Amino acid sequence: MRRRGKIAWGITGGVTALVLAGAGALAHANRPLSRAQVDQAIEQRLRDAVAGDPTLSSALLTVYSGPEDRLLQYAVGTERAGSDAPARTDSPYHSASVGKTMLATVYGQLVDEGVLTFDDPVATWLDEQTLAGLFVVDGTDHASEVTIGQLLSHTSGVADYFDGPVTSGTPVLEQVTADPDHLFTPQELVAFSRDHQEPVGSPGETFAYSDTGYVLLGLALEHIEGAPYAQVLDDRLFTPLDMAHSHLLTEFGEGTDILSLTADGVDISRRNALSVDWAGGGVVTTMDDLLVFLRALTGGDLVSDETLATLTTFEHDVETGIGYGMGMMQLRFSELSPLLFAMSDVHGAVGATGTYALYDPSGDTYYIANFGSLDHRQKAIEELVQVRLLVDRLRD
Repeated sequence: MRRRGKIAWGITGGVTALVLAGAGALAHANRPLSRAQVDQAIEQRLRDAVAGDPTLSSALLTVYSGPEDRLLQYAVGTERAGSDAPARTDSPYHSASVGKTMLATVYGQLVDEGVLTFDDPVATWLDEQTLAGLFVVDGTDHASEVTIGQLLSHTSGVADYFDGPVTSGTPVLEQVTADPDHLFTPQELVAFSRDHQEPVGSPGETFAYSDTGYVLLGLALEHIEGAPYAQVLDDRLFTPLDMAHSHLLTEFGEGTDILSLTADGVDISRRNALSVDWAGGGVVTTMDDLLVFLRALTGGDLVSDETLATLTTFEHDVETGIGYGMGMMQLRFSELSPLLFAMSDVHGAVGATGTYALYDPSGDTYYIANFGSLDHRQKAIEELVQVRLLVDRLRD
């Protein structure tokens, strides 16, 4: 299968350069550290990250190890630039594409319940008007062929409104920073791909990360469940798991009490521009809530083992060292840099705003973080490498 990437992740080169620069430190990577030493080192790294990036005002990190029942949590910086209010480990934040994992989980539940299969065409629930023009390749309309599974795995061929190439008009990300008070609707986001972009290939032919595809999944889910997407998330995930600090953003503006989130240096955390992310990642949450969600998902409390295995079959390559399944990606650190040959793989969600929620099955360890900047995605993963090297040396 051919691959076309929505995101030039750039993680491989960044991680390689980072590891090479710290090659001397790797020689001491087996020296044990106390809890106090690890806490000090990680907190200093986070402070340095915030100080070294003018687009950041805060950094949050959680590391939870199941075997030791050990929780490490850190928060540095302030809620937003110019604020005296410190960021807290329980501060709510916009979790970007972590929301894709939640949406994929709900579809997995529907598969387990026999409501649908991953091979069902999305046209079963979306009308011709919604799908019109999105899947026309070389004069042939493939809309009736597109499946739920293809949309979840970014192989449907649909364009990506978020930062995919355009044939006309102003790219959506430029619209966000030029007019952060504009309120987007899901239908408007789909229409952008229809009117100003082209499909990247026929269904099943090409991997190309697409937020447009996830908006279509959200619209289809509303038809299936007969309820707004926000209510579906509440009913199926947030309420059953007691994720009291999690919700899909449906109101925007000054009342949005979340940590700063910057796009091209513009803080959009309290602006209508956040409506640019919906079913593909419009969830506000906290690190504690995400830990509850990830533990429930990986522990078999949300979907069956068979369905979880399908969601975590990472057969599509985003780039070297990064695979994609359905709503989740896998980071293969041994491929990101040969110097990390002993570092185990993790999987879960990575958002464009320097946020992630990842699980290491070999060590039953969870990594959750938020930096809150579109300019910090690559560096967030570089920091994760350093955090893992430190945590691996922790001896209580």
